[in-house]
Amino acid sequence: MNAKEVFLIVTFLAFGALLNFSYPVVAQAYAIPVGIEFVIIAYCLAVMLIVPLRMGEVIGIGILAGVINILSDITHLTTILGMHAPKQVLFMALFNLVSEPVGITVCFLAFLFLAARVRQVAPFAAAFLATLASGGAYLALIFLFNTNLIVSQPGFTDAFLFRVAAAAVVNAVVVQVIFMVAEKPVKAYLAGPGE
Repeated sequence: MNAKEVFLIVTFLAFGALLNFSYPVVAQAYAIPVGIEFVIIAYCLAVMLIVPLRMGEVIGIGILAGVINILSDITHLTTILGMHAPKQVLFMALFNLVSEPVGITVCFLAFLFLAARVRQVAPFAAAFLATLASGGAYLALIFLFNTNLIVSQPGFTDAFLFRVAAAAVVNAVVVQVIFMVAEKPVKAYLAGPGE
């Protein structure tokens, strides 16, 4: 990666973190029922707009996105900083370090595959699949390491899957729109002088 690509990735993830941190306040104030995963949107845009990336770089961005998800979620952040929470709750914060690399890897591979076949809808489909993969990995880790949550809250799995599916649709629409607007300016910026 060159300096311009790193700058864009950091910028996307920083905006994702800021929006992830502030969106819950807005959603609660205006009773918005759908969650949006802005860090997922950010890393999807990064892998779609900054081409080509190597798989190691993609996974590195995913781990960074996992850290950012932890730091931009007040519940996760207080759990990590307080260290007084039960280990299952601590694990739930750390699950982001697995779920986000899974999500970005799915996005990267899906976009590479789809962009050559159905370029117009590739951003939508790749972001949709990335969100499902990230949420699915997170839920799988809950099943493995926090079965008490599943047992003590019988409707948890259904509610979680509904939230992931709704977020997947919203994330996909947002990524598709931003990609259509940003593709040419980003390519022009990356092709411009200086590194």
